[in-house]
Amino acid sequence: MRNSTAVRRQVGASRFELLLAVSIIAIVAGVLLERLAFYQEYAEKVAMDLTIAAMRAGLRSRVADLLIADRVSEISTLAEENPVRWLDREPGNYLGELDGPPQEEPRGKWYFDRGRQELVYTANNRRFFTPSVYRDYTVRLRAMRIQARVVPAGKKAEPEWVALVIVNDYRWF
Repeated sequence: MRNSTAVRRQVGASRFELLLAVSIIAIVAGVLLERLAFYQEYAEKVAMDLTIAAMRAGLRSRVADLLIADRVSEISTLAEENPVRWLDREPGNYLGELDGPPQEEPRGKWYFDRGRQELVYTANNRRFFTPSVYRDYTVRLRAMRIQARVVPAGKKAEPEWVALVIVNDYRWF
């Protein structure tokens, strides 16, 4: 009879074993969720960087088209355009051209500020985003003219070029 009682006690897990299993699962789940949040924010940064790279490639394509068409003098006018126009299609998270910042903070969205002539991206995930200005979680870009070099007399002047530059300091990761 004693042996049957001992056998019954070994059938289930003790409270300590259950607590230990739940604790291990909770720790693994916590680490997994933290890594998931990290990679989600990193993916947002990469998507933003790729969009900027596509805009710069679009700018180079527009400049090449103007050079081929022998319309070099029009290159500098690209600095007045919205850089989103240089893409084949607008990003899915693009709000459009606005006369100033939107009423509500557009987390994870692009918009073109006509007044400042800036393309703005507002970060959605901000754990690893360090802005240069307090609570300004934006990346601001502007198409800027690059001055031609001074050319000695008698030589042909170089055209003004345009570059898409980031105008605010920030650190993301």
